[in-house]
Amino acid sequence: MNTTINELKQPPILKLAFVTAMFERFGFYFLTFLIVLYLKSEYNFSDSAAFLMYGAFSALAYLATAAGGYLADNIFGIRRCVISGLICEAIGLTMLGIPEKNLLPISLGLIIIGVGLFKTGPTHLLGRSYKENDPRIDSGFTLYYMGMNVGSFTTSLLAGVVQKYCGWHIAFLYGGIGIAAGLVAYLVLRKSAAPLDSTPGLKPLSIKIWTKMIVGIILAIGLGSFLVNNPSLAKYCIIITAVILAFYFSYEITRSPKHEKMKITACLILIAMGLIFYILYQQAYTSMVLFINRSVDRHFLGIDIPTVAYFGLNPFWVIILGPILASLYNYLHRHKKDVPITVKFPLGLFVTCLCFVSLVVGAHLASAPDQVSSIWIVLAYLFYTAGEMLVSALGPAMITHIAPKRMYGVMMGTWFVVGMALSSILGSMCASIASVPDTLTDSTAILHIYSQAFTKFAAISFIITLICFAVGPAINRMTKAKALETQTIDA
Repeated sequence: MNTTINELKQPPILKLAFVTAMFERFGFYFLTFLIVLYLKSEYNFSDSAAFLMYGAFSALAYLATAAGGYLADNIFGIRRCVISGLICEAIGLTMLGIPEKNLLPISLGLIIIGVGLFKTGPTHLLGRSYKENDPRIDSGFTLYYMGMNVGSFTTSLLAGVVQKYCGWHIAFLYGGIGIAAGLVAYLVLRKSAAPLDSTPGLKPLSIKIWTKMIVGIILAIGLGSFLVNNPSLAKYCIIITAVILAFYFSYEITRSPKHEKMKITACLILIAMGLIFYILYQQAYTSMVLFINRSVDRHFLGIDIPTVAYFGLNPFWVIILGPILASLYNYLHRHKKDVPITVKFPLGLFVTCLCFVSLVVGAHLASAPDQVSSIWIVLAYLFYTAGEMLVSALGPAMITHIAPKRMYGVMMGTWFVVGMALSSILGSMCASIASVPDTLTDSTAILHIYSQAFTKFAAISFIITLICFAVGPAINRMTKAKALETQTIDA
């Protein structure tokens, strides 16, 4: 029987998830877009040092999501984690608005813990609103992802202008206001979240648990502040956490029934694909942003375009591609021609490879060493975003499709830890191949460094894409084995 339009109507929680995440990303990206340039300008960091601190901050923020997912599932509840996370992020960004350099580690520590508590909440609530193999999952998560990018696109339009005319600290204060707006939006729309909370979230908490939670958050903020100030230690923490997760999932695989073994294994292989994608994805915030700052012609009709404004190309393309892909997924489902996630992920890697090919071609066709046309950046971001929509946007949807329901929270956290936290460290290390020495001022030599680095990224990503396409059918059989056991059709 054909799926009706009414059956494809999204659940009410999508509105809450969309709006809350939109404001949260608006605030968070004021920091993400500016941090590398801020560290170089105000702290005189070298390229490599700025990359490493950004990598440590980003990695720790997403590492904290594993703990946040566990707390939401088992101790604190999803809704309480969302509220606590938004409060921590708002305070952290507001503190960055105070012109005192010594506050930087503490502010970043607050934001790290805030992201950890908040990040899995909206996707967790949205995932719990769907039935198994629900045809709305891919389109729902694509629309949710589009909402986040409405926030980041707005930030890209404002961040560079606010920083240029008002300074770094006022720009970060704008971010804090955005997070506070997200908290207000959540409180206004919270009614739809109540029936979807985890079991602990539906019960009142004792004073003892509240006390432990508050003390734990304070200690975690202190640890995050210390580690972000010591990136090498942060790197080892991420690696150790990944190893612990590997042992945990090995244990879960050994004790689970056969169909759940297949689900867990398939998820982990797809998360590994996500890791490769995110290593490439992180280049936008490290090597690519400095490439744009140094080697791209940023003038249009006599106007000097701020480097940060180019970040807006990513959410711009998300907003354009999001509704198209959501409609395409619904169309394919109605005609029973669904494309499995095991094809979408490798395809996303291939499209991301084309992003770096575009940058290399643009560098070779530049009229002068510091005059790479912005058209190539627009094209590169189109490919970059298309890859993101096929991997990053569908990562949570993949977990909702495949993972055992009892493991949604920890698997969602693992997606962020391995796919995003570990990739932040590895991505910042890979970005070092595009690092320009502080003493180098020759534009031709600088462009050559970037061209060589982007060529390597393109070649490596293409080889890995072929491997992922090769193993895709085996992973798809795992998900189909699960579908046959539950007498459902793999989506």
